[in-house]
Amino acid sequence: MPAFYRSKWFPYVLPFLIYLVLIQAEGFLPEWRNYLYGARVILCAGLLWMWRGTFKSDLTETPNAIQYVYALTSGAIAFGLWPLAVHFEWIVLTPTGASPYSTTLTLVVQGIKLAGFIIVFPILNELFWRSFMLRYFITPDFQSVRLGQFQLFSLLCVTVLSGFAFQYGLVLGGVSLIMSLLLIWQKNLLTASARYWQQPTS
Repeated sequence: MPAFYRSKWFPYVLPFLIYLVLIQAEGFLPEWRNYLYGARVILCAGLLWMWRGTFKSDLTETPNAIQYVYALTSGAIAFGLWPLAVHFEWIVLTPTGASPYSTTLTLVVQGIKLAGFIIVFPILNELFWRSFMLRYFITPDFQSVRLGQFQLFSLLCVTVLSGFAFQYGLVLGGVSLIMSLLLIWQKNLLTASARYWQQPTS
């Protein structure tokens, strides 16, 4: 048996664990929030780049025009869950507050946040939840499973776990369900990332 760090699942799991740990650290160290966010972007981007060969087969199929329409429509529906949840007081969004930095440094910080929010974290989450976990619950030999293959147990597990993993669990569980169904329908992992462009940043 190969060492765990040589296992097929390791490149999918380690970046997500680092991502999750640093998110939780931000809650305990709010004064370090921007530093931890920057570390999250840099470390996760570095690991994704290092293992880009592993993920290549998951992300090579370019969406066509109609798939972009489906993705943006799904993203709009997912976005609609946020004001609905706030209206019914299912969640309370945390205000970000004013930036303590100079204008130049604030622009740098915001640039790093946008890079993480628009590029790094969408790819990271879709690789972990949709490419890895959705298939791993079908069989531990997840790479033998076709991307987007449907199994009810797998779909429910990913929906519930993705909700428990983060602060706004009810909404994110719903968003995860929408994105999983989109992947099952379209068999294209890149289409699921569109929802991140229509979600409140954190």
